[in-house]
Amino acid sequence: MYRYLLVDNDDTLMDFRLAEQHALGDVLRRHGIPDSADTLALYHGINQALWKALERGETTQAKLKVERFRQLLAALGRDESSAVLLGEDFAEALGQYNFLLPGAEAFLRRVSAAMPVALITNGLSRIQRSRLAGSPLTPMLSAVSISEEAGVAKPDPRLAFLALEALGCKEPREAVLLGDSLTSDIGCARAAGIDSIWLAPAGKDSPLPTRVAHSLDEAARILLDA
Repeated sequence: MYRYLLVDNDDTLMDFRLAEQHALGDVLRRHGIPDSADTLALYHGINQALWKALERGETTQAKLKVERFRQLLAALGRDESSAVLLGEDFAEALGQYNFLLPGAEAFLRRVSAAMPVALITNGLSRIQRSRLAGSPLTPMLSAVSISEEAGVAKPDPRLAFLALEALGCKEPREAVLLGDSLTSDIGCARAAGIDSIWLAPAGKDSPLPTRVAHSLDEAARILLDA
């Protein structure tokens, strides 16, 4: 039976895509850049590639938050000198949006009553702390591990080890990591030698995680019935 849960934030508990859509639209319009579907798609492609580079250890989060806007401005044929300001404005805007995925609050309330929970996230500290400050999830978390603060990002197992230490977990076999990403979340759990639950899209499966859940309700049943 599991006694400790490590849980990812974005696209596991919080709806990052919706938050990003709102924040990016706010910032682009403020800087006189049309927030068209093409511009948003261009940004998403650039941003996703940079986060994958971060997982591979090829960049840092400090560089990422500026580089994604530098590349976007370059692709749009605009002056790249405003990339730093765009990055700062985006971090401030994104921190204001903390939409929860359906069932997230009920899931965490149910599970945190049975075991301590640590949030483990590849995120920028300013953004994540701001989003958590106004979230109903925060009182149910026993610890929070943010990659920018720790200096390591999933799938590096050290982020998981820091979370386990914060929870007082001395036996990794008693812990499990829940997340939506096979590369960062499940990869981190495997590297740390702990069990994992992949929050998978409908109809998807994988041999990499210990268990697969297609909803938070299913994940709760795995956690509480294991």
